[in-house]
Amino acid sequence: MDKKKKNIGELLADGELILKKSGNKSAAEESLLLLSYLLKREKFDIYLNRSLDVSFRETQLYYEWIDRRTRGTPVQYITGFQNFMGMEFKIAKGVFIPRPETEILVEELIKLIESMPNEVELSFLDIGVGSGIIPVSICQYFQKSNKNIHFYAIDISMKAIELAEENAKKFKCEDRITFFHGDIFFALKMLNSSILFDGIISNPPYISRDEMYRLPDEIYLHEPRKALYGGEEGLDYYQKIICQSPEYLKKGKSFLALEIGHKQKDPVCKIINQTGCFKEKVSIFSDYYQNDRAIVAFTSTCDKK
Repeated sequence: MDKKKKNIGELLADGELILKKSGNKSAAEESLLLLSYLLKREKFDIYLNRSLDVSFRETQLYYEWIDRRTRGTPVQYITGFQNFMGMEFKIAKGVFIPRPETEILVEELIKLIESMPNEVELSFLDIGVGSGIIPVSICQYFQKSNKNIHFYAIDISMKAIELAEENAKKFKCEDRITFFHGDIFFALKMLNSSILFDGIISNPPYISRDEMYRLPDEIYLHEPRKALYGGEEGLDYYQKIICQSPEYLKKGKSFLALEIGHKQKDPVCKIINQTGCFKEKVSIFSDYYQNDRAIVAFTSTCDKK
């Protein structure tokens, strides 16, 4: 591999060729993406400056990045960023990489929150906050509005909490989000036990045992298992979150919003209905491939708190 100083066009060609030889089906796109992040230039700017020389250090680093990519390291862990809802979120190894499908859930949540009253503070809980994309995206959207919202965000991973806090500060939302390290609702025990939310949101681990072994190596070998594996049938976290959430939701005027796997609508709806604390009719939202991707259930009046 030639590591001498080169220009942008030569690096793009080398990167694409190396990635193609490794079996990468998006070699051209990824070689461009990696170089644009490395040089901190927009993609169109890379194309317009193909004859521009790249420093020896940047040339070396680019080949290192390409090499890491040939060995299966996700692009997001190499660059340290992922675009979500038009924003560049910081990403780090050990924290789940946000998927475009989650934008569906966030878009629907924004519509739902817009329909809520402005004159009162609205409180929401995000379980499994990861890199912070859900609360940060929503807070960023309402930043200049008169909507008074506050998020509580929980994750079992301290690394995820620290990364989410970084993203909250990056987008100037840190005053609207309170972070807790803990497992599901356990962290809330530190709060006033009477706290009730207008909405609880979660994109929990939902990959079943069989699905785990069929995941691409890029995911199975590199992303945190705790953020992926949802038990034998992929339903363990839904069971816990759905059954415990009525204790923390305002009866009759709040919601539970969940991202789901494309085959999980029926079993998740069954768990929701079994609680007796949600209205029978739920809202189902599909992703870009017309797969079921999110469920929103609205509370009814029940005997639970």
